[in-house]
Amino acid sequence: MTLVRSVRPVRLAGAHCVLRELDDADVVPLHAMLADPRVFERVLDDQLPSLDEVRDVVPAWRDEAGGEPRPAYRLAAVEGDRLVGMGTLTVESTQHRRGEIGYVLAADRWGRGLGTEVAGLLLRLAFEQVGLHRVEATTRPDHVASCRVLEKVGMRREGVSRDHLLVRGHWWDSVRYAILATDR
Repeated sequence: MTLVRSVRPVRLAGAHCVLRELDDADVVPLHAMLADPRVFERVLDDQLPSLDEVRDVVPAWRDEAGGEPRPAYRLAAVEGDRLVGMGTLTVESTQHRRGEIGYVLAADRWGRGLGTEVAGLLLRLAFEQVGLHRVEATTRPDHVASCRVLEKVGMRREGVSRDHLLVRGHWWDSVRYAILATDR
């Protein structure tokens, strides 16, 4: 018996933004955010997705969200009506109640506490609604702001995985973070 629950639809409000399900109106601003070279430098994609690719993937993500149990939560982070980022919660194992979070923000929103809010909302979703026990996250060791975000939301640094990811022909180390439901 699993205690992991599927949540549909998701709408979580923070002090400055709301995490909600992606919709078709998010395609153009999501593509614009990902096309920013400052943002693209931090993501794992081998190449910048085209507008048509983003237009195709958003409905595919919605279809995936209908799975039971729900395997992933790919959510728009919005301030007012403006998409300012995206947060993800992937359920890695229902049996072990383990997941992973990730987030990407528009570069003009960096340094304003939005990453901390998005990560905190994702953890709230993971623990309070989905029922996970352990949530992990990874970031690059040189991404100081992201390390700070993960630490602010209570995640603990568990170590470095060397040459963990091959991104655009270069090996990236990853700093591994995790938090347990009992840590909160």
